[in-house]
Amino acid sequence: MEPIRGNPVFARSAEPVSVDVEDGVVMMSLARGKYYSLDGVAGRIWLLLETPGSVNGLCEALQAEFRVEPEVCQAEVREFLAELVHEGLIAPVDETPDPVRTSSAG
Repeated sequence: MEPIRGNPVFARSAEPVSVDVEDGVVMMSLARGKYYSLDGVAGRIWLLLETPGSVNGLCEALQAEFRVEPEVCQAEVREFLAELVHEGLIAPVDETPDPVRTSSAG
């Protein structure tokens, strides 16, 4: 599994179907024929990735909600994201901003 380096931005893949349940998230990947169950912090990360997020942004959100040292959070989030990428559940996205477009009303 490729380690996550830097501060990439990730987004959920379109394929897995997920449902919030009482203790986390249950997902199904039809392409892989697998079910996934994410509880606790893992489920929270999945919910945070409803909108694309960076490693640092995810860690900031998690540190605001859970008692975790920054170094531990970074290491564990990177490891978990690498697993999600490996399973095809998330992918890095290009966050290069679009050029400013001008339009004329008319």
